[in-house]
Amino acid sequence: MATRARTGEPAQGARRTHELLLDAGVAVAERDGLAGLSVNRVVAQAGVAKGTFYVHFADREAFVDALHARFHDRVLAAVADATQDTEPGAERLVCAIEAYLDVCLADRAVKALALEARTDAALTASMSARHERFAAAAIPSFKAMGWPDARAAAQLLAAMTSEVAIRELDAGRRVPAARRALRRFLGLSE
Repeated sequence: MATRARTGEPAQGARRTHELLLDAGVAVAERDGLAGLSVNRVVAQAGVAKGTFYVHFADREAFVDALHARFHDRVLAAVADATQDTEPGAERLVCAIEAYLDVCLADRAVKALALEARTDAALTASMSARHERFAAAAIPSFKAMGWPDARAAAQLLAAMTSEVAIRELDAGRRVPAARRALRRFLGLSE
């Protein structure tokens, strides 16, 4: 038993179960939306006991928040990868926007879930904080572009980008005209 604890096997197993539950949540969200995302459906999808859910998540709201946090982590990783060799400015913002929108299309269920969850007071604060961090990351680029109120511009860009994500979610594909409009907002041509 001591050997297992030293090798980290229990922790790895717990992490796998945690991810299994989150994956099951995505599957349920794709099928049933936020209203149908119940603990019972998630554990049935995951093939685990209901008590296992509560080992990993305090309640349904904590679970939905964890789904959004995992989605946001994917967005941050994609944005970091897309912008790593780009100096602050309009091109960096476009690279970040494209990465964000592509992750939204790839994780349609979680993006849709996050949109539905906006009206849930128990979830709004943490999701809003993640949104604000995303907007704040654009401030240096707006400053580099000479915008006088970089914070306001970054918040507007985040809101516009979120709206494009909604349109693409509805369409089930990229909406090139909307992406071009964001580029134009940033003063870039096609």
